[in-house]
Parts: sequence; C-alpha cells; structure tokens
Amino acid sequence: MSKIRILPDVVANRIAAGEVVERPASIIKECLENALDANAQQIDIAIARGGKESIRIRDDGEGMTRDDALLAFERHATSKIRSAEDLTSIQTFGFRGEALAAIGSVTRVTLTTKLHGATSGTEVFIEGGKIRHVRDAAAPGGTELVLRDLFFNLPARRKFLKTDATEAFHITNLVTHYALANPTRGFTLEHNGRQVLAVTATTDLRARAYQLFGANLLDNLAALDFAQADVNVRGFASRPHVQRTNRDGQYLFVNGRFVRDKLIGRALSDAYRNILPPGAFPSAMLFVEVPPDMVDVNVHPQKTEVRFRAPQRVLESITAAVQRALGVEPKFAPFPATSLPPQPTVGAKHRSPVAASPSTIQAALDAFAPQATARQAPPPPDASEPGTAEQQPPPFFATDPSPRPEVVQSGVTAHPDHLSLTDEPPSEDTAAHRLRSILEGRIGGASPRPSRTHCAGAARPAQAAAPLPETTPQRGARTDLRILGQIHDSYIVATDANGLLLIDQHVAHERILFEQCVRALLARDVVTQMLLTPLVVDLSPAQATVFDTLAAELEAAGFRTTRLAGRTVAVQGVPADLAPEDTQHLLTELLDTLTAEHHGLSREHFLRELAASLACRAAIKVNMNLTPEKMTWLVDELFKCEQPTNCPHGRPVILRFDLPLIERGFKRI
Repeated sequence: MSKIRILPDVVANRIAAGEVVERPASIIKECLENALDANAQQIDIAIARGGKESIRIRDDGEGMTRDDALLAFERHATSKIRSAEDLTSIQTFGFRGEALAAIGSVTRVTLTTKLHGATSGTEVFIEGGKIRHVRDAAAPGGTELVLRDLFFNLPARRKFLKTDATEAFHITNLVTHYALANPTRGFTLEHNGRQVLAVTATTDLRARAYQLFGANLLDNLAALDFAQADVNVRGFASRPHVQRTNRDGQYLFVNGRFVRDKLIGRALSDAYRNILPPGAFPSAMLFVEVPPDMVDVNVHPQKTEVRFRAPQRVLESITAAVQRALGVEPKFAPFPATSLPPQPTVGAKHRSPVAASPSTIQAALDAFAPQATARQAPPPPDASEPGTAEQQPPPFFATDPSPRPEVVQSGVTAHPDHLSLTDEPPSEDTAAHRLRSILEGRIGGASPRPSRTHCAGAARPAQAAAPLPETTPQRGARTDLRILGQIHDSYIVATDANGLLLIDQHVAHERILFEQCVRALLARDVVTQMLLTPLVVDLSPAQATVFDTLAAELEAAGFRTTRLAGRTVAVQGVPADLAPEDTQHLLTELLDTLTAEHHGLSREHFLRELAASLACRAAIKVNMNLTPEKMTWLVDELFKCEQPTNCPHGRPVILRFDLPLIERGFKRI
C-alpha cells in the first residue's frame, strides 16, 4: 500500500498559512500590497484587539469582477504574472497567488468589491477555506476585506499570538513603513475605534517623514541622493550624535518594497564605522532602486528578503551615499547636563522640571527631542485590559548618545523607543544654520598631499593636510572660533557666536591622525621601521586564521612579519611611528576585532581598524598642557576632517553648550 498521498486543499492551505500568516500584521501586509498594486490612493485600516478579533481594510483601488473575486481565493491565482520569464523582472508587490487562499483558510473573510463604473458589486464570504455564499452587493468602487477570528480553527496557533498591545504595535510599525514608502497615497489606522495613524497624500518623502515623525526629524538627518551605475540610493540617515541600541529605527526599502535585508544593514554599519561606538546603531530611511532583473524578491514566503545580482555594488553604493551625506554638514552633540530641562508632557503647553539620572545625556536640549503631532498620541489602555498600554511604532530616532535601558519622563518610567509628544515644536536649530554659513564661507581648494605620510605619528602644524575624497567638501579653519583655554589640561574650551564648545583634545587629535592614516594606508604610502630584535608573537587558532588572510595587507600597512612554526609569528618591522612595545598588543587586538566580525573581511575595513588603533596610540593624551598655538592648530586641523564630530571609536569630539541653554540656566529666558 502506498504511503505517499496528495494532501487535500484544505490541509495544504493551512500549511501555506503557517508560512504566510505569522500574526495579524502578516495579513495586513498582504492586503496592503494588493491594494497598492490595485493603484489605491486611500487605504483605511481598522483592527480590534490587535487584529486577533477583526481586521478591516478598505481601499479605493480598481476593484474586481465577480469571477475575479472568486478566483482570488484559489491557490496560485494571480493577475501579476503570466509566465516564468515574468519572475525575472517583478515590478509588483504580490505575485505568488497564495496569500488570500492561505488567509481564507484560517479566518472568516468577507470580501466586498466593485469595479469603478459598475452597477453593482460582489460579496464573497469564506470560512475556513470554504465558500459559504456569493451575492451581489452595493458598494463603492474599490475593495473591502473584513477578516474575523484569526486562527478560529487552529486554536494551537492562536495561543502563540502575543498580547493585543504587542500585535497592535507590529501592525502600526508595518503601516508606518508602507506609508513612508508611498507618500502619494493616504493611510489611516484605527485600533479599537481610536485613530492611531492618519496621513494624507503628499508630494514627497520629506513631507511624509514630517507627517509621521514630527517637525524635528529633518534637523537630525542627512539627506541621501546617490547614483552609481544601476544603483540609486535616496532617503535620509541620522547624524552621528543620534544613536540607538537596536535597528528598529532603520526603514529599508528595495524598489519600494519593505525588506529586512542583512546586506543593507551591513552597508549602513560599514558607513558608520569609526563614527558610532560599538553597540550603537544609526537610524535611516533608505530607498534602494535597482532594475527589476537585478534583484530576486522570490526568496522568502513573506517577501521580506531579497537577493541582489551584484551585492557588492549595492553595498558600496549605500556606504558611499551615507558617508557623502554625513560629510556635507557636521553637527555636534548637545552638551550633557547634570539635569534635564523642563520636559514636555502629553497635550500640555507648560512644562515642569524633571530630574535625570547622572548618565543621561540631555535629550537634545528640547530642540533635538523627537516630536509627534497631537493626532499621533497613543490611545490610553483599555479598562478591560489592565496593565496593557498601546505601543506606537518605534520613533525614527533616539537622541540619547549613551545607550541605556530606560529614561525617566514626567515621573513615569518609559521605554526609550516611545515618542515624546508636545503641542508646539521647539525653536529652530540656529547652531546648524550658523554652521552651514560658516562651512560655505570657508571651503577652499585642496592642499597638496605630502610625499610621505607617517600615519601614526603626531601630525605637524606646518604639514599640509591631504585632500579629502571627492565625496566630501574641502574644509578649512573656523574663522569665528576663539580658543579660551584648557580644563584640567584635557579639554579645550572655545566659543563661537552660538555658545561654548568643549573639545576633547585626545579624541580630536585621534580623529585627525585617523583620517591621515587611512589616506596613507589606502595609498600604500607608509614608512616601515625595522626592529633590531624581531618580536615573537604567539597567536590563537582564530587569530592565526585571520593573520593568514591579511598577511599581504599587514605588509602594505608597514608590518614586516614571518610565519614561524605552528601559530608563532616573528615581527621584524612595524609602522614608523608605532612604539615597538605596543606592537604585540596592537596586533593581537586587531586580529581579535576582525575575528569577531560576522561578515567577510575587506581591505578597507581592515585598514580602517588598523588606522583607528594606530591613531589612538599616537594621539596626544589627557592631562597634557598645550600652548595656545598648539590648541589653535589642533582645532583648525580638526575642522578639516571629513567627520570632525566623532572619534574613530564613536566617542564625541565636540560638545556644544548653546547660548539659549546658558540663558535658561541663569533664568534670563
């Protein structure tokens, strides 16, 4: 007797539902994509109990005929593709033809649809994969789907769903993504009768970002607009002082499709390498456009992952786009205060002071705090669900440069991912305006690069700085800056038209040396100092593996090494300005860092890690007295750097104490 049998359609659909329908948000994703493919200009979504009880999605798209409404719930039924060749150039969201069949097998679905201009519409009711009735119905043009009792016939699956608030959070986050990617469409979202999100059709991404994330968003972002071969990258990326403890603030899209792509995430991390500290992540709205035949979107049941034909080209384009944008107009981190200024309370125009923990960097001095409009305020928790509060989608950015588990706001412990709400936006960032005018006034021609650069040595004031890459403007000295002196022989105090600046002399010099060293290493323009007695270093198995991979690059970077028996290495020469006693520690530290990386090693990655280590050891230290001339030179050289805001390890170089904050402290305003 044969053991193999063909499964009934009902069972096959439920198996498919396990891949497609993970949670209520999965259903909304499929229906949203169908509405967008139908050219809907307005999409309205209403959910009850996080989507577990009911989901209603209404759009004003093309609508369907009676026959199409019935065929839509059959497996592998789609209007998006006709042949296998179409799979190589997919330009629509939904194309598998399995989503509605899988959804209908685990819910009670009522579909009401009508073509624009038709005399009547069609209503189809499906329960557990079986059609219960089909009849004519009065309806406006477009399509409405009402889904009730998710997993009513699979109670075991229903038990795996999270709380109503968690499921509502995932839905809100999803709708936020699609609203962001489609600024010319209108979206609304209601939960338990309360409006969570409402955006009207607008003209561009900047206006949509304002609708979703508030007025202060754009002040903390750098605009991206980059094209290379067949890859176009646009959107926004956060400034270095905007740091998060996770990737929730990264909104990634490929050809308008929301994705969770590791390659794009890696490209973002590479772009912020030597700018953000370890464990900190940037925020980004990143739109990657490639020809349809260069990307495969058919690699995941939920279509949330893609595969590029030329992944390295995409990675390099994203990295270059972000680095170019960050180099155009640097912004300094706000000064960390011992206590927070008055914090906004929801729906209130007057503020009351709130104490902060000592580790709290002032949350952008109000002017940098993320804002949202009043209509985006999260609804209060239902009385029927004690202890359950609605969650909003993660804010686009968090302004606390030092990651911490929670922030105290208005006397209530709140998660840092929550948006802070206020009725009135803060004042304009005058510092950014002033800095922009200064930068525009001091851009000059490129200085000639010296014939030989000692990448780790202390830079000399008389030595001309090497030209920066073409992707960043040439920089010059700050003509409006006045050096006041030092604090504890460690921090340079300066003043400009907007207030006080504190400059960490060690990390400032470290950034200067790092960029000089990177240029020298990339140009293979490094001097080697031979050792009188070779240094013998014993490596671990992991270190030895990385060493074998990078032996040629180590030699180009100024090291002269010989592999002895086993895992022993003899070092005969080191970069000219590296102290011999630091060689073993630097080499093993570098190999350990590269061993811990989760992706393949690249030459530039290795050279940047090496330059960061060399610069840290060669930079002037704290507790070192500097003459006024040396301080002036150091500040001038710092402002010639590509990224003067952060050291190669991500620490801030400059902290700004704006004049309005000083005046508030003295009760003048």
